[in-house]
Amino acid sequence: MSEAKELIKKMCELQNSTEEIKKEMAGWSGVVQYKLDGEEFYVEYKSDGTCEFKEGLHGSPTFAIVAPPDFWLAVLKGQEDPVSGFMMGKYRIEGNIMEAQRLAGILKKFRGKI
Repeated sequence: MSEAKELIKKMCELQNSTEEIKKEMAGWSGVVQYKLDGEEFYVEYKSDGTCEFKEGLHGSPTFAIVAPPDFWLAVLKGQEDPVSGFMMGKYRIEGNIMEAQRLAGILKKFRGKI
């Protein structure tokens, strides 16, 4: 398991156990599929502010992140900007690109907490 995958799993656990984060996340639902060099897993965000981490491929994700694990780990740690990384072709998004913009906001909620 890559460090990026472990961190995404921890973020979901933190979200589910922290009322502040659940409250901030409430109202948005969607499925973020991750494809990190052969590792395929997804996070299902629910409108009540909780999420579920699952292995494998989702049948119809809102969007998918296709990235090298090391680059995505840097995004998760706040060392890389996901918007500029996308524009520079460091990773790609498959699916609803407008919903994918929400991911940058989601990631900011975890800075300094993971």
